Amino acid sequence: MSRKLWSVLTVGCLASLAFAAPKGTVPRSSANRYPAHTQGDGISIGATLLTPKEARKTFVSDVNRCCVVIEFAIYPEKDKPLTVSLDSFTLRLTGSETAAKPSSAKVVSATLQKKAQDQRDVSVSPTASVGYESGSAYDPATGTQRRGGVYTTAGVAVAIASPGGEPGSSEKDRAVMETELSEKGLPEGATTAPVAGYLYFPISRTQKATYQLEYMLNGNKVKLAFQ
Repeated sequence: MSRKLWSVLTVGCLASLAFAAPKGTVPRSSANRYPAHTQGDGISIGATLLTPKEARKTFVSDVNRCCVVIEFAIYPEKDKPLTVSLDSFTLRLTGSETAAKPSSAKVVSATLQKKAQDQRDVSVSPTASVGYESGSAYDPATGTQRRGGVYTTAGVAVAIASPGGEPGSSEKDRAVMETELSEKGLPEGATTAPVAGYLYFPISRTQKATYQLEYMLNGNKVKLAFQ
C-alpha cells in the first residue's frame, strides 16, 4: 500500500470516525445472487468468500494478513424482525479442527497494527574490502606460504530496518483501519429489511482449502460451503 494512498484514506476515515457503526454493503437483489445461498422458514441467506485479490480491491486495510473474509447477506421474512449477531457465525476449515468466530473491526485493526509494528525490512548487499599484509602467512586454501601484499575480501552486508515504520503501525493507522472495517462489516441488531456486510474470520488461508460457514438461524444450524 502506498503511503500517499494511505494518507488519503486516513483523512477520509478520520472525518467519519464519529459515525463508525457498521453500515455493511448493499444486499444483492436476492440471496441466490450469491455463490452460496439457501432458504428456510421464509428467510433467505447468501454469502461469498472473497479471494485474496478481491480482498485487496475491496479494502485498503490489508485484511489478507490475518483473516478470511466472507460477505454475508440475510433477507428476513416480511414484517418479522430478525436479530443479527456475530456470535451466530462459525467458519470451519473443512477436514480439520480449525474453526473461528468472526472478529470485530476493533480486534482485526489491532491485529493488523501489531503485524505492521513487528515487520522488519531486511536488505542484503554485497561488500568488499581491500587491505595490505606484510611478510608471509600460511594460506589454508592452498597449503602454501602466501606472500604479503594487497588483498581483497568479499562478503555480504545485512541491514534490518527498525520495526514500526510501515503504514498501519501507528495508533492513527489503527483507528483508520477500524473505521473502514467497521463501516463495511455486517450490521448487528434487529432488522426487518435485508442486510449485508463482511465477516472477518481469524483463520490463515491455505491453498485449495475449502471452508464451511455455519449460521444459527432460529435455533437451527444452517451451513454454506465455499472453495
